[in-house]
Amino acid sequence: MSIFSKIFKRSAAIDSASPGDGTSIGLLFGNSNRKSVRQALRLSAVYRCVDVISSSIAQLPIEVLKIGNDGYKHRANDYPAYGVITSEPNARMSRYDFLWQIMISTLMHGNGYAYIHRNRDGYATSLEFLPATQVTIVDDSDQHIMAFAHPKYGWIEPGDMVHIINFSKDGEHGISTLDFALNTITLATDADAHARGFFKGGANLSGIVSVNRVLTKQQKKDFLESWYKMTDPVTGKPNGVAIMEADMDYKPITVNPEQAQLLETRKYQVEDICRFFGVSPVKAYDLSKSSYSTIEATQLSFLTDTLQPWLTRIELEMWRKIFLPSEKYHYEIKFNTAKVIRTDKAALAEWYTKLYQLGAITSNDIRRDLDFEPIDGGDQAFIQSNLVPIDKPLDAKQAQQQPDPNKNGSNNQKQNDPSSQE
Repeated sequence: MSIFSKIFKRSAAIDSASPGDGTSIGLLFGNSNRKSVRQALRLSAVYRCVDVISSSIAQLPIEVLKIGNDGYKHRANDYPAYGVITSEPNARMSRYDFLWQIMISTLMHGNGYAYIHRNRDGYATSLEFLPATQVTIVDDSDQHIMAFAHPKYGWIEPGDMVHIINFSKDGEHGISTLDFALNTITLATDADAHARGFFKGGANLSGIVSVNRVLTKQQKKDFLESWYKMTDPVTGKPNGVAIMEADMDYKPITVNPEQAQLLETRKYQVEDICRFFGVSPVKAYDLSKSSYSTIEATQLSFLTDTLQPWLTRIELEMWRKIFLPSEKYHYEIKFNTAKVIRTDKAALAEWYTKLYQLGAITSNDIRRDLDFEPIDGGDQAFIQSNLVPIDKPLDAKQAQQQPDPNKNGSNNQKQNDPSSQE
């Protein structure tokens, strides 16, 4: 038996008892971790939360910046791995698909992996997404990550693996959000199953038919067959009218959906699942308590509270692993979050206006961000000049040049001044 066979055999034994590897959610559905994830995604709230976080991060442009000696940063277009980081991580995926898959894996399994392929000089030539179900974490005696094991690539050093983690107890091993949301997802699954069973049965309540006399086995059989045939949602008329003998009485024994507060329970589960993923219910299309101002504030909150922690985590992990030790502190990886507010034209215009008036950007900077052609003279920066320092008031000459608020203008002054007409 090879060393890797031992590793994967050991992993299979550990997985059955490890918290945070999807075991608890697997116990919920009584099947493998991979299948349990698919089952959880059948809940619309889980699917939407995972998709909105993953797709929102994947659509953001990512840049490699070089830090100059003066502290200013500019795009490092000439960096050997620039295209790998910003556009095409590997031959099979775009940047969007790569980040999308990484985030789905991280949210659903607790860990997202990307293997760094390098050339002889140590520069990254591609980033290959590896499904979490195919990667085994190998710890040392102190429970720190010593390496990653993969069926195809074998032993992978931590420095060659981009490892994005979800919530973690030790900062190294990620835990799936589904594990923490187990109770909520269980209740939501049971509510869906109850609703499915209720409507599958023709929206009829279970009950007991009591008879004031003793029936033979054949009479019972004939009555049940005729009852099922009539109320079957496929072959019969589930919403029809049943006819019973004079000495028969029907008593329901199940609680109807209204009494069971089925709709309220399912609505609450949407909110509760959103809490675990850090997503506002508005982003999960629960608009029952929303307004235009609420949606506008939700978008900003989604960026600052939900996306920004993930963006920082990805930026730092890619910075740690992709750059060579000798160049780490000369480069930086940053997401451009302006893409989030681009759909809000008013907020975008206000943002550009303030930066332009401060001289922080030029007309061509704005045009480049909006994918417009540059214009002549558009590289000149401007600032407002109607403010002066408080300790340097206007001198006499400057004061004379200021307009008099009590006069309408020089022409009007000459017309209204009698001395000027003499």
